[in-house]
Amino acid sequence: MKNNIRNELVTKKLKHYAKNEKKPLLSGLLLSLVRTAMEIIGPLIIGFILNNYIKLDLESAGFISIIKLLVVYLFVYLFSGLFSNLALISFEKAANNIAFSVQKDVYEHITKLPISYFDNLPSGNIVSRITNDTSKLKMMFQLILADMTTSTIMIVSIYGMILVTNFPVGIMLLVLVPIIYIIFNDLRYKTAKYTTLNRSYVGDINSSINENIQNMEIIKAFNKEDYIKDEFDNINDNIFDTNLEITKVRSYGGYRAIDILGYVGTIIVLLYFGVGRITGIYAVTVGSMYIAIDYVSKIFNNINTVVTRFGELEQSYASATHIFDLLELEPMEELKDQLTDVKGDVKFEDVYFAYDEDDVLRDVNFEVKSGETIAFVGSTGSGKSTIINLILNFYNPRLGSIYIDGINTKDINRNSLREQMAVVLQDAFLFETDIKDNIRLNDNRYSDEDVERALIDVGGEALVKRGINQKILEKGNNLSQGEKQLISFARAYIRNPKLLILDEATSNIDTETEKVIQKGVQKLKENRTTFIIAHRLSTIKDVDKIIVLHKGKIIERGKHESLMIKDGFYKNMYDEQMRNQ
Repeated sequence: MKNNIRNELVTKKLKHYAKNEKKPLLSGLLLSLVRTAMEIIGPLIIGFILNNYIKLDLESAGFISIIKLLVVYLFVYLFSGLFSNLALISFEKAANNIAFSVQKDVYEHITKLPISYFDNLPSGNIVSRITNDTSKLKMMFQLILADMTTSTIMIVSIYGMILVTNFPVGIMLLVLVPIIYIIFNDLRYKTAKYTTLNRSYVGDINSSINENIQNMEIIKAFNKEDYIKDEFDNINDNIFDTNLEITKVRSYGGYRAIDILGYVGTIIVLLYFGVGRITGIYAVTVGSMYIAIDYVSKIFNNINTVVTRFGELEQSYASATHIFDLLELEPMEELKDQLTDVKGDVKFEDVYFAYDEDDVLRDVNFEVKSGETIAFVGSTGSGKSTIINLILNFYNPRLGSIYIDGINTKDINRNSLREQMAVVLQDAFLFETDIKDNIRLNDNRYSDEDVERALIDVGGEALVKRGINQKILEKGNNLSQGEKQLISFARAYIRNPKLLILDEATSNIDTETEKVIQKGVQKLKENRTTFIIAHRLSTIKDVDKIIVLHKGKIIERGKHESLMIKDGFYKNMYDEQMRNQ
């Protein structure tokens, strides 16, 4: 029942996209009908020649008539080929437009999904849906449906002509229909089964490749090349096995079975004409026999095409299901309340949050005034990063409320909220473009001079001297960790945010480089509300407020001096770090 509902949704979506390409699809359909008419006329010409002109005492006038008819026959098939190509071009045009629309809609939809969706699905799987699955969907309209539509029109039209020209033969051929139906059903069931498995394995292998390439340094450092190769081979073997099963199903379940039925159809025609010729019970002619045999051959060739494409249609349908499952996911609601003229007051009120079932934050209450700096400290898993994710509105609290300037973040348009914020993360992410575009992020409001000034203000004079047009390699491999972080600071600084988030922004940097970057940190913090997730407690001694988290709860709060006097959790953490240094 659930599968039927799902299939109906997929079919509805496919019709929606096909409806937008009505003109080229209808054009392809009409051209296919004209081509079918040409295919029907051809055998009739040969049959007419056999019945009326082929005889022992052929005269020159009769030979000339044959030549003329053969010229007509030639032009009929030339036009058949022409209309076949034109139909294919029409279907190709529709297929490209549909694939373009689907790919655009999928990518746009992905950007509107909540962060929680990306927590649960590997990026390789998403990439597979956007690229491989849309490519197979294109094939559905480009070749599969084009061929299946044309072949179906040919089968129905030619069978209709058999009934017109040789009604008894048409009736006798009906005995093969139940067998064809059984073959189709068996093929549909087995193809759907192995195609679904295959799509799952392809998603797995894409995720595996994506993950392994991104972490190749770790793999090599720990000599795990053989392990990931075995993992890859295992998934690859599964893909090979399912593809082999699909090939077997198509081969003995499709091609061979239909070929045999085609021979049986020809035998039925020959028996009918043989009995008529021997017994004389009914009149038969050589031309009529030729027409019947040609039509039967064409019918079964087209049935073979339908069977061939049917397996591919199942694969494309499975891909369409993957795509439309993605499009069915609920995007984040577009909220209308715009956040303007922000002061930067932030308040957490009885906030509770859990990603799944385990509590991450419980009864969190704190308030930050405009221009203040607040730091969050605690052991791994205490909930520090979750607080930042909630401020950025990547997630909404399960219970409680978060207010910015007295407005609940659940009611604020996310884009307008994030325009007031800037984030510097622990791991600086850089795009494969130049330094300038990594800071501007394609925002033409900022000139080259603005970019250079931002870099200088946060301590990146050396980068300015090297040139802001310097190309950055993948992962910023041609820059030091400190240089990458300086670019992140400049990216935040140039936007003059009202709310600044520093998520362990200096934890991956050596002490010497940190001294340079601290200049950028101090510049960034000026005249704005700042949230800091701190790894090195020595860097937050001068902040306005420190929140100490443990297992999702606030256990201590205050300034550095007061927390040290209190001689609690924070002091123990601080003393431990000092001893280690």
